[in-house]
Amino acid sequence: MRTSKTPDSFQAHQARKRLDQFSTDLETAINHATKFKPYRKTAVIAFHWENDDIGVQLLERELLDVFKSVYGFETESFTIPLIESQFKLLERLVSWSRRSSGEDTLRIFVYSGHAGFAGTVDSRWDLAGKCDQNTGNLQGPKLNWWEVRGYLEQYTGEVCYLFDCCSAGSGALGAYDGAEFMAASTWDQAAVSNVHFSFTRILIDELRRLNGQAETLAGIYARIFRYAQQNQIGAAPIHIPKLNSPSATIGRSRSRPVTRSVDRESYRVLLSIKVREEIPLDFTQWKEWLARNIPANVLSTKVTVEGAFRGSSLLLFTVPIEIWTMMPADDPSYTFIGHVTSHNLLSQPPTQTSALTSTLPMRSGAPSGRENQPPRSPDRKPFGSPGR
Repeated sequence: MRTSKTPDSFQAHQARKRLDQFSTDLETAINHATKFKPYRKTAVIAFHWENDDIGVQLLERELLDVFKSVYGFETESFTIPLIESQFKLLERLVSWSRRSSGEDTLRIFVYSGHAGFAGTVDSRWDLAGKCDQNTGNLQGPKLNWWEVRGYLEQYTGEVCYLFDCCSAGSGALGAYDGAEFMAASTWDQAAVSNVHFSFTRILIDELRRLNGQAETLAGIYARIFRYAQQNQIGAAPIHIPKLNSPSATIGRSRSRPVTRSVDRESYRVLLSIKVREEIPLDFTQWKEWLARNIPANVLSTKVTVEGAFRGSSLLLFTVPIEIWTMMPADDPSYTFIGHVTSHNLLSQPPTQTSALTSTLPMRSGAPSGRENQPPRSPDRKPFGSPGR
């Protein structure tokens, strides 16, 4: 039987979490998204194809120039040859990783070009320099990135990837070891060929705005995502953190940390959680219940309870994007609902709402939406539709 209802809607007993566990998850996500770590050395290597038919070199060169001149990073570029492509790329990246590794180091890998589609059960994810715009098939030499990736994370130091290609989220599928990953699109989405609206263009602009100030990669992702539509970015970017680890810090050596200020009407993420405790019906008890369990540093990041329901242990809450992206991805007690730009408009009466300003405000109801899928203009040309 066909239905629009999710399988979870038919489960009466879903995974539940104690409120103190919920609080711990939030604290961990906040720390991982906002804690800055200085590195002794940060090195960047960018690579593209010899037969590149998009013209990625100018943007790649500009990105590397920003990393070098504004941030003081070591930079390097490599052109993937058409003969023995996978072996030559692997040889260069392994050699570079060995030279750039060590305690308190960060290695950043940047790829620009075409990529094929890969699902959760596939054994390979192909990169290529050319793509048939009519069929979406990759053309010319290809290489399986998943076979390259595994060798790069074995050296000492932190690793993160920046990928600007179609189905870029596929880079974090397969036998993934968990290095931090930020990319132009999800694993089933096309990127864009217009350089003015590409992921790399918006990343360069954001790095220039930060001007070398220290910011986590999660924070940079949140900035890009918040202004994706204003910047007319062709596809919504994706961020996948390293498991149980803080987000990498991008900044000049001994630079001042960025001052965060979240716009009131900027994107926030609406989530639901099933808690084990029974939510008190009395409003005063409810306020005390939250105050006992939610620590002060959570309050300062604008984590807001948007709704609670009589006879239910379901809570609706919103968090900033950089906090959401660092929360547990595989915890069934949390459910993504949508991106919102305000708190619940059906708020409590002023006398009740004001009573919670020193803790977490409680509001009713909330709108819904789709994750990482803003409207796409029909005239955007893809880097190359996913290969088949």
